[in-house]
Amino acid sequence: MIPSGLPAPLKLTTQYKSMPKQPNILHVTQSAGAAGGGVAKYIWDLHDWLNQQGIAAGITSRVVACDTSGHADNTNATVLARKWPAFLGRTDIAQWLQQLEHKPNLIHIHGLRCYHNAQATAWAARNKIPVVVTPHAQLMPFTMARNTLQKNIYDTLIERPMLARANAVHFVSQVERNDSTYANIFANKSVVVPIGMNRAQWNDLAPQIIDSLNNELPLIAFFGYLSYRKGLDLLIDALPAILARQPNACLVIAGGDPENILRELQQRANALDFSKNITWLTDITREQARWLLQRADCFALPSRAESFSIAILEALSLGTPVIASRESTWDALQQQGFGFNCALTAHSVAQGVLQVLDTNRGARQQQRVFIASRVQSEFTWDICGAKMLNLYQQLINDSKI
Repeated sequence: MIPSGLPAPLKLTTQYKSMPKQPNILHVTQSAGAAGGGVAKYIWDLHDWLNQQGIAAGITSRVVACDTSGHADNTNATVLARKWPAFLGRTDIAQWLQQLEHKPNLIHIHGLRCYHNAQATAWAARNKIPVVVTPHAQLMPFTMARNTLQKNIYDTLIERPMLARANAVHFVSQVERNDSTYANIFANKSVVVPIGMNRAQWNDLAPQIIDSLNNELPLIAFFGYLSYRKGLDLLIDALPAILARQPNACLVIAGGDPENILRELQQRANALDFSKNITWLTDITREQARWLLQRADCFALPSRAESFSIAILEALSLGTPVIASRESTWDALQQQGFGFNCALTAHSVAQGVLQVLDTNRGARQQQRVFIASRVQSEFTWDICGAKMLNLYQQLINDSKI
């Protein structure tokens, strides 16, 4: 539902005024390395899908990054060195773009608050090349509330002009669009296209069992990097109420610890005297992650902010019911038959988990088949990627280049 006062999103069309031009897409991001997490995965999945289409349709796609962590490991991105000291870690992306023999006819900006992205947008505007900006949750309330003064200054000088120059602002969920700030800037040039699921990435993996986990006990899983934003404190605090009705239940928290909060979370669990019911997996392979999500009775993500949780999509694609906050941007789980939405309280998280665990296994198995079938048919890259390609084609064909 679109809130009052917020214009309708940009409508995609396949009706072009003239013969469609062949898309030559450049994805611009801060980091395209493995450390880039969900954003990097989205970029590479979309990039790979576009290049797969390109064989027959003449579509080309490439990725350029200004990797501020100093490395872009395991990628095929062009990585431009930062110039320091210079304004906000400036790169020579404008010069690099100008020297390209085959210039892009559309630039897709991923993320905000990286001057590298703003430079590319300004260059595109000078050259009358259309720009799509995907904020990746950077305009949502939880993100905006951090470092408010610095964000306000930077946004006034850089980000708001960049959004104003963009031909389209792409959100990966309706919740992200509705909740994002600066709605007066993106107004009726916004579009909502969800992230696709690259099913082959799971099908090609042989599940790798985690030996320390009992295969019979009720299992609640979390998979993603450890962060206060993910609501892990709420998930841990929900355990007493869960165990009061399901005393054999266990919680698995899997993922890296970039914010160094593992010890704090473990202390929280110890204070509740339920640490024996939690398994911590800070180093987990993709094979183990697939097994964990498929084995779990439910996946829990009481996140305080997401743009679009790929972990939820991966869990659902395997048929696993999800307990998630509205802020996870999956705000209609119960209506869709995918699980339950919870409020940002431990009590609400516990009630959602118990609604799954208290259901008999036969009914749960039927639900899993339904969930996997729905998600695998609605969130493929052939569907979501085609919508993005339509947007690209519409903007390119309407441009003056």
